[in-house]
Amino acid sequence: MRVSTQSIMNRYNRNLSKTIGNLDKSRMTVLTNRKFNAISEDPASAAKSFKLRREFNEVSDQVENIKDTISLYDNLAAGALDVSTLLSQNVSEQTLHAMNGATSLEARKAYAQSLRGIQDNIVLALNAKYADRYLYGGASTKEPPFAFDRENNILTYRGLDVNSKDPAVQKQIADMVKEETLFVDLGFGLTEDGVGGLVKGTAFDTAVSGLEVIGYGLNADGTSKNAVVLLGEMANALDDPNFDQPGFQKLLDRFSVCKNDTANFVADLGTRCKFLEDTKVTLERNQFKINEQILQVEEVDTAEAISDYIWQQYAYNAALKVGTSILSPSFIDFMK
Repeated sequence: MRVSTQSIMNRYNRNLSKTIGNLDKSRMTVLTNRKFNAISEDPASAAKSFKLRREFNEVSDQVENIKDTISLYDNLAAGALDVSTLLSQNVSEQTLHAMNGATSLEARKAYAQSLRGIQDNIVLALNAKYADRYLYGGASTKEPPFAFDRENNILTYRGLDVNSKDPAVQKQIADMVKEETLFVDLGFGLTEDGVGGLVKGTAFDTAVSGLEVIGYGLNADGTSKNAVVLLGEMANALDDPNFDQPGFQKLLDRFSVCKNDTANFVADLGTRCKFLEDTKVTLERNQFKINEQILQVEEVDTAEAISDYIWQQYAYNAALKVGTSILSPSFIDFMK
């Protein structure tokens, strides 16, 4: 069977095209450092890559969320610590002096004025803002949560008098503090409860009320549990010309409870901050592991890819050389 020149050339062209294709593919592999650049090249690996990248993006979002939440809680803890410092240092020192030292009306008035200044400082601290969010407003983050009427010693939280004797108002305040939530996804599973809400424990609640810092509600005898209101009552007692030392001591005892509750809440915030830091480490570790899996699926060994490229380049050059040896005899045969 005689093999024609045309059939040789056709076969040679097909093989040369295949060699050029292999060379181009190996060149792209070296340039992109990827095992595949189209789904059709490796559908199974591409599907696995899409899944891993989706997981990586979810974890990346969670890492960003937790960084923002850590910054938020750093500011929350700093503000609460400032309030606790005011209550534990400034107030205790001055009120003890008022009880045991200077007893003149003028001296008591000076202490009273200092207590009222501390009231203003506490309200200012609890109306602090971080980015576009008021820190201590619970689920309400767009308006300052506290307003203080110094003259009448009335503190309002989101428009409600924290010292109100109305049980309905006190219940409304308690619901604001205990029931309101602002959830953020930190990688805990984020599961709905079937009625449009989130299952607690699957997301992190960032809602913090300033009343958790300074107290809320009423004692059994109808007196306030709020530190700011108690400061005002103590200041009024010091201003009274007929200073009632036993009555003032009673106020001071109630205030000591508020002060301790504030210190406990600051410690609780510190625990939450530590939890967030630990969670951040875990999420970043997961992010790193998923990225490693993506690299294993998508990236090639650089040395191996370069070696393959050099081999394909050698094969291409050899193919060209073979083509030269084919073309010359064919042309001579044609001339004969």
